[in-house]
Amino acid sequence: MTTVEERRARHDAVQAAARAEIRRQTLDRYLARRPRALAGDWPVRPEVHAWIDGFLAGSHASLLLRGEPGTGKTWHLWKIGELLIRRGWYGRYYLVPDHEFKAAADRPANLDKLQAWREAHLLALDDLGATQLYPWTVDAIAQLIDARWQNQLPTLISTNLLTLDPLGARTVSRFADGGSIDVEFTGADFRRNS
Repeated sequence: MTTVEERRARHDAVQAAARAEIRRQTLDRYLARRPRALAGDWPVRPEVHAWIDGFLAGSHASLLLRGEPGTGKTWHLWKIGELLIRRGWYGRYYLVPDHEFKAAADRPANLDKLQAWREAHLLALDDLGATQLYPWTVDAIAQLIDARWQNQLPTLISTNLLTLDPLGARTVSRFADGGSIDVEFTGADFRRNS
């Protein structure tokens, strides 16, 4: 006859194995979507590790990755999703390139996509400002960041812009709320040196 403790231990072991399998499948699906050009493994910036630790501890701080083209900003956005999954996080993470955001925000706006991005546990806007920031695009970004700020949902942004000032002072202030981390990427364009 088994004891209550033995049954509980067996149950806990089965549950742990199930969670590990779900995490493995989630990671496999995530990595299958990652572009081949971003499949390499390079060192993760310490500021990004610090942001991940804070996020997993409940922080709603946003993250800004800014700097020259080809210095690893987009790779870091993909790596953040991978590292979060490896650490047991199961939220909805959308990584939205600039051209996709612009297409959704352009008239007629794709309200379903914009709503999903507003409500996602984590949203990354990649290469913000890579295409021209039209007034309606800036308005859509402002509405998106405002909605996420109201619900204390962090937003990740990568950009070649020197600052987020083109988005307006109100949007920049709301993005910065919660102690956002600003990481500057410098150096040579690794795509030109490969």
